[in-house]
Amino acid sequence: MTTVVTVRWRTPPPSSTDERLTVSDDGHARLEVLRPRSGGDTVGTYEGEVDATEVRELAAAGPDVEVDVPGQDPRHAAVGIAADRVAQRLLASPLAVAQFFARPVGAVPPLPQTLALGVLGSGTEPVEFELELDECVVHFSATGTPVSSTPLPELPTGFMTTDAEGLGGLRQRATIAPGIVGTMSVPLVVPDGANELSVQVVGRWFLPGEDLSDDFEARTEPQKL
Repeated sequence: MTTVVTVRWRTPPPSSTDERLTVSDDGHARLEVLRPRSGGDTVGTYEGEVDATEVRELAAAGPDVEVDVPGQDPRHAAVGIAADRVAQRLLASPLAVAQFFARPVGAVPPLPQTLALGVLGSGTEPVEFELELDECVVHFSATGTPVSSTPLPELPTGFMTTDAEGLGGLRQRATIAPGIVGTMSVPLVVPDGANELSVQVVGRWFLPGEDLSDDFEARTEPQKL
């Protein structure tokens, strides 16, 4: 099995999109979503098949194509359209995918609350990752308008199941099987004027079947306080 073409969607910081579509000569395609173009809450690996026509379309501009999301090179327009079509289809075939979420629980603001930061595994294989805690940030807003942000504090444990089984994720690699939900409790002080929050989740992602890790980033959906 030989890689025929790799298409990458990238943007410069601070958005830093990072999605990759790799297609092999046997018609197998893999999509790695490490920093979603949509800025969403889900990262991971998707797999599926492409036909011979799609392989030709994707390889028309060479074996390595980088798609600049905000300002696409006209020479790569056709490849970008074909790659986006395939990527959208592959999203229905998760291999190892994690969806992050955040739920405020506890006292009524402005009293201290607790934030439940969670992750749901999906696909056919476990997801493996480790958070970079000092880069994870809670963003507070008021009806969509930013109010303030604060990094996650130092925490004693990582994600845990509802049965208190440790899943890792802090200072060690987390392994989340498909269908498993893990959560961790984070002390939270809500600033004046804020009525919703979301969490920017940053860390290292271990690709299925590989020992090396890569950076990932997701943003949980805003939740009302």
